[in-house]
Amino acid sequence: MPAWRELEQSLPRVVKQHSTSGKGLVDYIPPPWADFDPKEVLDTNSHGFSVDIISNGTLLENVQLGSKAYYALGSMDDCELVYKNPLVSRKHLILQLNRHGGLLLFDLNSTHGTTVNHKRVEPETYYLLKDGDQIRIGQRGTTSRTYVVCGPPETERGDDGTEETTRPKKIAKKSPKTDEQEIMDAVKRATAADYYDTNLYFDEWDSYFDRDQEKTVKRNKPKQKTHTSESIKGDLRRLYQEEVDVLNRWYKVLASAINDGLIEGSQKMSKTDSQLKKIQLKGFNEDRNKIQTQIDKIRSDIERYNKLLRLTRA
Repeated sequence: MPAWRELEQSLPRVVKQHSTSGKGLVDYIPPPWADFDPKEVLDTNSHGFSVDIISNGTLLENVQLGSKAYYALGSMDDCELVYKNPLVSRKHLILQLNRHGGLLLFDLNSTHGTTVNHKRVEPETYYLLKDGDQIRIGQRGTTSRTYVVCGPPETERGDDGTEETTRPKKIAKKSPKTDEQEIMDAVKRATAADYYDTNLYFDEWDSYFDRDQEKTVKRNKPKQKTHTSESIKGDLRRLYQEEVDVLNRWYKVLASAINDGLIEGSQKMSKTDSQLKKIQLKGFNEDRNKIQTQIDKIRSDIERYNKLLRLTRA
């Protein structure tokens, strides 16, 4: 298994002490799955994300994303997206590309928060963005800038994530001769059932009734799903969201374990002889194994559906 697939034991958001002032500075340490070179991992046409920076209805700039894995927005000059405003934290949020070409938002527990489409996002949580999403600092009306995500357009889809299509049902016309033959066969079967000799051997009796059961099984057999390009894209969108949800659940479990003193902020486990801590640590390791299994399954499904998508395009 590649190292980036394993669940890490450190949080993306860290607070470092400034060397001179001693103040805590928020920094972002990308997890292994988010620390990569997009030019090596992603196809140049696989994501194509950019951000329109709009202020009071005027387009100030369009920033292309993809030359690096993540971009910081904040009031500090070393941020890729600098916004000098009292409501903007020094490092406010992160725009993070993932290894599938998707774009995610991660608020660094900023003072005034972040909204996506006028809904406040939870800090220290990854959100999967899509084309047309509007990002703002603070509540609506408190800042003038809007960051509009520009990317691959989403297709219209149903509740299950697949494109809704309606096909007319074909009704086969039957000839009068066929109808008459079916009626005669039905009469013969009914007559045979009424006058069947009950003294037949049991195996003959079973085989007589098994034929109708075989027909019922064939009728009730579910139809195999037919994959189309649009249905595969819908399945991939669902899997991408599931991967983000599982990662967020892991970071909540990890943050709780760090707060309880079960592990340190690094890869090393804390040393404790407390029986309670040992029980808690055992539960934490069990949760980690379960979440690792879940995310491995999701990523395997993503790889499989991407292969299917390439076959449909071939």
